[in-house]
Amino acid sequence: MIGVTFFCALALIKSIAVMELQINPVVATQHVMGVVEYIRVKPISPYAMVGHNLYYTYDVRLNDDNTRIWIDDDVERPHLVGSLIPIERQHHKHGVDTYRLLNR
Repeated sequence: MIGVTFFCALALIKSIAVMELQINPVVATQHVMGVVEYIRVKPISPYAMVGHNLYYTYDVRLNDDNTRIWIDDDVERPHLVGSLIPIERQHHKHGVDTYRLLNR
């Protein structure tokens, strides 16, 4: 009984996340640059191979408006503190911005 309840709750949480994305779609994107200020290594992805596809959280200061943001991403190679990285800013319908690290 507990397993069934847990499974149903998990399915409900996933469907709520999908509905939120549909209610607040991306209406514009912009490419910006930022400087890496701090790096945290997250637990390794179950899909990772040794030495590849590690998961990092970057604290980044944007060049255009000096805002500090956090980006979680699965990258082929880590970016060093102080390096300039390309980022995609996604502006959503209800005014929230999200960010995605571009692997170039």
